[in-house]
Amino acid sequence: MTRPADLDAASLTSASGAQLNYWIDAVNKDLPKKVLVKTGTVDIRRQRLADYFSIDLSSLPPAPSIGPISRDTEINKRQWDHLRSLGAEWAEKDKSGQEFQLSTIFLLNLLLEFIKSAIQQTLATAANPMSSVAGSHQMAQPMDVETVQALIKSAGDGDIQALATLFNLQAALTVHSGAAPANLGTIGSSSIPSASVSGPSTTTAPSKTYPSPALANSGTSLSSSSDSAILSSGNLTIEALKKAEGLRDVISQVENGEVARIRELITLKITVNRRERVANELRNEFNGDKDRFFTFFTVAQDSQNALKKRKKSQPAEELRPLRLVVEAIVHRDRAFNGVFVAELWEGKWAGKNKWEIWRAIGKEDYSRK
Repeated sequence: MTRPADLDAASLTSASGAQLNYWIDAVNKDLPKKVLVKTGTVDIRRQRLADYFSIDLSSLPPAPSIGPISRDTEINKRQWDHLRSLGAEWAEKDKSGQEFQLSTIFLLNLLLEFIKSAIQQTLATAANPMSSVAGSHQMAQPMDVETVQALIKSAGDGDIQALATLFNLQAALTVHSGAAPANLGTIGSSSIPSASVSGPSTTTAPSKTYPSPALANSGTSLSSSSDSAILSSGNLTIEALKKAEGLRDVISQVENGEVARIRELITLKITVNRRERVANELRNEFNGDKDRFFTFFTVAQDSQNALKKRKKSQPAEELRPLRLVVEAIVHRDRAFNGVFVAELWEGKWAGKNKWEIWRAIGKEDYSRK
């Protein structure tokens, strides 16, 4: 028989089970003996039709080109690519038992330099009665340099709690003294005074001095015991689609390539799949006509009372939620299960898509769970 006008590689690939059955029945009805059966999965029935009409499913037209990648997006992508390459290098070093050197500039040493500067300025403020009057914050507790040095060493060995304590100390010293990182120097006291610096004080810095704490090496290295845990956690891809406020945002994300880029990073995920399925409905059922698409899925305000109940923050146009539209696809297709005569179908529903027919026959329902 002649291939139906609406049957090609693109429509066959996206066709539902009901549509495949319709085409199979159309093939069999003009033949004395059935050549195609409707048993098996959707993929099997799709392949039967493709073989019968010699349709190459691999020759689909290329997907529409995505929009140009913005400068910020490109920078962000390169940064993550670099981070992944560092992770791969770290994993190789860990596997071979070698030490992974992240950088010649030791982050914890930089933090230590800030703390040293803040301690010095705090001591100077405490020793000056006039400047201490202006202070409005107090140190929660004294912490001597030896304690700071021990925390630095623990953080270097992978102790997350020690690292958190150092950052908390940095924040406290910032508020307390307004100190900023300074050049390397020697801390001029063994401890921060425990007396309050919010009022006059005669406390002076003790004469005992300590050398600047130093770590064993100048590169960032964690103990092997913590490497595996950190590397395994690094396998997670921190990437997500921006929240879509409605169907318009969903279609925009598909068209500007955001959904396609997420798919490349995290393969098939339900959020991505939902957006793509709705975009397929726009393309296949509404022939890409956005005005027709959004008009169909606009929720009608049946009364003035409904308009009054709408929150001021809600847009005047209210579209059906993405989840309900996607879940309704299968219910819509079930309404067309059965055998239909092509000529009668065309005569009655010419120019209407499945969604519009579903509404016309009174089966449209988005309330099913």
